[in-house]
Amino acid sequence: MIKSLAAFLIPLSLGLAASAQEMGVKVNKIDASEDTTISIKKGRQAEEIKFEITEGSDELAGDPAPLQKEARSNWKKACDEWKKEMKELNQENKLLTLSCGSPQCSTTAMETLCKSTTKHKIKVRLN
Repeated sequence: MIKSLAAFLIPLSLGLAASAQEMGVKVNKIDASEDTTISIKKGRQAEEIKFEITEGSDELAGDPAPLQKEARSNWKKACDEWKKEMKELNQENKLLTLSCGSPQCSTTAMETLCKSTTKHKIKVRLN
């Protein structure tokens, strides 16, 4: 019984060793004087995506109005519209921060105008 089992296992183990040898990789003419790393990967490799963070600012103004309260309300509407447009352009979630800033109101010729400086940070793909 032991002889028949050995007769069965020896060819089986040789077959496995032959299979392992078939998957070997030849590495010739590689300078090994320095540290060397060899990687074997199967299939298409995903390229590394690189991003850069950019900052920007714009001037935002609401419609002028006779009263300061209305002018601030118009500025708030302009701010909400600006944020909505920026978010619509943000298809790939690249928008990091978004701020309308604080309104500065001034009265000229019986009309009050509120304006501010907006700020935003966007993640931009480089490749």
